[in-house]
Amino acid sequence: MSASTTTPHPTPPGLAASVGALAAAALGGLAIGALTSFSQGWLPFHLNSLSNSSGSWSVAAFLLALLPRRRWAAVAAAAAALACMMLGYDLASVLRGYHASAGTTAFWLTAAVLVGPFLGLTAHSLRFRTGFAPWGTGMLSGVLIGEGVYGHLVVAETTSVAYWSASVAAGLAFLVWACARRFPARRPVLTSVAVTAVVGGAFVAVYGMNPIQWFWF
Repeated sequence: MSASTTTPHPTPPGLAASVGALAAAALGGLAIGALTSFSQGWLPFHLNSLSNSSGSWSVAAFLLALLPRRRWAAVAAAAAALACMMLGYDLASVLRGYHASAGTTAFWLTAAVLVGPFLGLTAHSLRFRTGFAPWGTGMLSGVLIGEGVYGHLVVAETTSVAYWSASVAAGLAFLVWACARRFPARRPVLTSVAVTAVVGGAFVAVYGMNPIQWFWF
């Protein structure tokens, strides 16, 4: 009597590709986080804020979320990338002999859950030109512009104003590119500009309250 055999069901190609892209985004996040920690000691003054910037990590998560083709995977990739950036940063900091900040870690893990999905949606919507593209563009542009304005208004005396000017320029360039190449019609352009203004203003207001201190315990 022969033993019965069960034929395994192959993993769907699309699912396998999504899982692979998600893993790549997580590994990329770990690498970027570790590099951020090490770069704080050797970046020149005019670039030092790059390793202490919300905008740089947001852009990195957005770019990593472009790896998957499926929307759910892009959303998960951005959230995982942000979370792994924080974990990579903490691991590298410990290796360098520093203590990981529980408050900063809690802040960025919360941002990974709350903000990461929107960065993933933005990446997917711009790649495939969905209806969320104007909104997502405004969010990311608003973060870059808002952080640049905050830098000029609050920390210009201790940091490089050239970096903050570059952040504003990058946000404006991204907004113009997306409006021109992804949704050139008047209504989505106006929507994107309005969202940029709202998010930028909110960023300056919220960052002015030092939100990381809310997570200190």
